[in-house]
Amino acid sequence: MRQIQAKWHKNTIMSVFAFFVFGLMNVSTADTSVVKHDPVLDKSVMATLGQCQQVSASCTDTTKDAAGVLVFPSVVKADLIIGGAGGKGALIENGVITGYYSIGAGSAGLQIGVESASQIYVFRTADSLANLKGGPDWKVGATAGVTVMSADANASSSTGSILVYIFDSKGLNAGISLDTFDIWKTARARPSAS
Repeated sequence: MRQIQAKWHKNTIMSVFAFFVFGLMNVSTADTSVVKHDPVLDKSVMATLGQCQQVSASCTDTTKDAAGVLVFPSVVKADLIIGGAGGKGALIENGVITGYYSIGAGSAGLQIGVESASQIYVFRTADSLANLKGGPDWKVGATAGVTVMSADANASSSTGSILVYIFDSKGLNAGISLDTFDIWKTARARPSAS
């Protein structure tokens, strides 16, 4: 009887150990590149990109061959002496949404109001896109090579490696400052301001 219990005990321990090791192997080989899609945001992102392409011919031209296009359908800015702005968006690479991002900014001053605008960042080179994807956050105003496009701008003559289209219901708006905006991957907590 003692031998049967010892054998059963040994087999049970081996089974639990094998199950544990197999489970760890599955966890370590899981595909972390799979993006859990948000159908509502996806639809809004694609509609916003289409709207930008209708508003500006250069948006159509630059997004065709871009390394990546980051689309924020609605960046809401609210001010009452102290204010802020924020929104959610998605990164499109080769016509496919590959990740979700958030944008935010803080402000202080004598301002009152609420505004909403769409923002589209066109990463023309793989290096500029790698800067977005490589760090915990991307500070728009601290990045060299960012050009805010105006309604009559010719994209081929623009020198920046990142073109930004900002528009609302009135059309393209190049008069907005991007200096205080931070962008970070949505799956991460917002990095602390530095």
